[in-house]
Amino acid sequence: MTDERLRSGEERDLESGTAESVPSFAEKGLFSDNEAMKAILSCVPELSGNDEHREMALLRDSFLEQLPEQCRTESVRTAWRELWAKALTFFSSSQMHRLGKAFVFAARAHADQKRIAGDPYVLHTLSTASILAEMQLDLATLTAALLHDVLEDTPTPPEELGAAFGEDVLTLVGGVTKLGKLPFMSVEGYQAENLRKMFIVMARDIRVVLIKLADRLHNMRTLGALRRDKQERIARETLEIFAPLAHRLGIYQIKRDLEDLSFRYLQPEVYTEIRRKAKRKLPEMEGIIQKGIEALESRLAREGIPCKIKGRAKHYYSIYEKMQRKKLSMDELYDILAIRVLVEDVSTCYAVLGIVHSLWVPIPGQFDDYIATPKSNMYQSLHTTVMAFGAPMEVQIRTHDMNRLAEYGIAAHWLYKSKGGTADSLDTRLMWVRQALEGGPEEGHDPEEFLELLKSDVLASEVYVFTPQGKPLVLPNGATTIDFAYAVHTEVGNHCVGAMINSRIVPLNTQLNNGDIVKIITSPQGSPSRDWLKIARSSKTRSKIRNFFRQAEKTDREEKLARGWEGLERELRKRGIAVENQEDFSPALNKVARDLGLAGKEDLLVSIGAGSSGPSTVAQKLALAYLQQRHPADDISKLVKEHTAAQKSDSDIVVEGAGGVWVVLANCCDPVPGDAIVGYSTRTRGITVHRLDCPNILNAQMGRVVQVSWGRPSGKLYTARLRAEALDRSNLIRDAAQAIGQEGGSIYGIKATTVGNSLMRMKIELKVKDVEHLYSIIAKLNGIKGMLEVTRG
Repeated sequence: MTDERLRSGEERDLESGTAESVPSFAEKGLFSDNEAMKAILSCVPELSGNDEHREMALLRDSFLEQLPEQCRTESVRTAWRELWAKALTFFSSSQMHRLGKAFVFAARAHADQKRIAGDPYVLHTLSTASILAEMQLDLATLTAALLHDVLEDTPTPPEELGAAFGEDVLTLVGGVTKLGKLPFMSVEGYQAENLRKMFIVMARDIRVVLIKLADRLHNMRTLGALRRDKQERIARETLEIFAPLAHRLGIYQIKRDLEDLSFRYLQPEVYTEIRRKAKRKLPEMEGIIQKGIEALESRLAREGIPCKIKGRAKHYYSIYEKMQRKKLSMDELYDILAIRVLVEDVSTCYAVLGIVHSLWVPIPGQFDDYIATPKSNMYQSLHTTVMAFGAPMEVQIRTHDMNRLAEYGIAAHWLYKSKGGTADSLDTRLMWVRQALEGGPEEGHDPEEFLELLKSDVLASEVYVFTPQGKPLVLPNGATTIDFAYAVHTEVGNHCVGAMINSRIVPLNTQLNNGDIVKIITSPQGSPSRDWLKIARSSKTRSKIRNFFRQAEKTDREEKLARGWEGLERELRKRGIAVENQEDFSPALNKVARDLGLAGKEDLLVSIGAGSSGPSTVAQKLALAYLQQRHPADDISKLVKEHTAAQKSDSDIVVEGAGGVWVVLANCCDPVPGDAIVGYSTRTRGITVHRLDCPNILNAQMGRVVQVSWGRPSGKLYTARLRAEALDRSNLIRDAAQAIGQEGGSIYGIKATTVGNSLMRMKIELKVKDVEHLYSIIAKLNGIKGMLEVTRG
């Protein structure tokens, strides 16, 4: 990768065509910096004549001769030579031989596979390894890059791969391999679990994510071969997860490319317009930057400060972000180019800063010291913006080591440590990886919550604030005092009642700025509000708030369960039903719950405990269900069966085992043909017939219950009573009477009373043929304007 992102001519081939970009200074001849390219080209055997180089060329081409016929294309040959040239600058001949072995293994494993664009599949793995070779990573990483799709896309067993290349390579390849065809509920769930798996391995070995980023970068470069919907989906995932991940790791080379390529596919019109205007604006800015560099070089030479100065062009997506952030048009931006000064040590950085400020006027509020306070991704540099030649000009000052770290981030740090460096702790710098893993299933988060946490907390830009004791805390950009409270401790957040920023009391929704000193005011009586979910910026904070309410609801549910059972038990005892063990009632409770449209007995008891269901009403239904449970054969179930004698009798009520018995219909429940009925033997009035769900029969002595059934239809009408509740209005009673008449019912009386100013309650007595006739009338009444509820009396 070149140091300047915006460059002239053709951009990388995206398979669907080429894209223009802004000319770089190196190509214009302004800031030629060809040392790196010369080093690479000097290793290309054809360009030098010594025997060692010729031997390496023969070795390189020997691996091409071992490829399957399908892979012997010019594109594969070119990609292999490019990778070889890069790797040869830092690998020994034995290491190059092992790299070639991995190349041949990958080509044979993917021999029959092609990319969508038609290229041999191994071209992708070569390109992935070539990206990593620019970072000068170790042999295991480049080998794993060549083989990273072998386990996922070919039948190669892990044992074979491990035997050929070692456990280190096998672990890296396994870390990059996706989860496979598992039964996830959603695309988000699959995406989240793949990412989480990568983070788990990444916590042990950072090289896994370096391979994944290189893999994604090459996929983005070849995205033009896919359908439009796939282009947008992959580009959005790249912009939301992989580009921020590269930023978090400090790998700005890859971050810039991923952002620009995603931008191109997500907003092609805006991308094209910014690219066009940047090219038009560049000559004007180049003149200013050239003057600035000449002035600064001359002054530093007089001061005896050795340095390297070059121009840096902003990439397209960063221009777009700045336009959005500052609400400016492209024509109003003057700092799409900047000066970067590289020096030997930290003290010289500050000396150069003083010289820059003496040459030009610094713009207030436009200075950042990332050397004293590095970013969490290890980035260090001094940034200042000055007014130079009538326009703002950004100047970045850093050491050569800082510059390499800025370009390759964690990759450069890992390489330093792998060679024996101990100045920094890689584990400490990767604490945020472990933070990402806190959002996994074992913490009670579903995959979508994990993705939210990853995007909004782990991969977001940050703000640095302090506790009153001076302890620094890093929070997502835009975080509020509530986020701060929960970052200190969950209990501090749960009991937060106020906050102070820099000794001033502020609202809880106040956003924090870099350097703020925050104090949280707590109270034992304090507790979260659901409104905090809208205020909190961090998904980790929102997760803790949601967890508080989940726990509170669980406790509240348990209290309602106990309260519901106590109320129900009291009502059952009033009906003479002894309650010794709740489990004895479980089948009956579940039946009543289902009848009421609830999931089970727990929901029923909670409903009673919350006051949504009356314990008396539920007790009536439960008593019947319990009796049916206790006496399934002899007392209850037989009472509701149709009796065969009903077809032979002239009476509308048939009493089993008796004829000529005086039978009356009970006024308490007014049974009509079609209702499930039961008879009760009275001392003076013969058999009284009740509906099976009548409260009075539930409290009756079971020994006096007799089985009855409806006889042959006689054509007579039966009394029924209804209760109705409606919004009071004129002509309401008339409309009710008309509805009953339209359904063939005969009204014997309507008694209406008003409740308050807007409610009317009616008791209606009428005659119907059977239960079907009755329910057709109820349905008709429920259709009247303003009618709220109609039930049997």
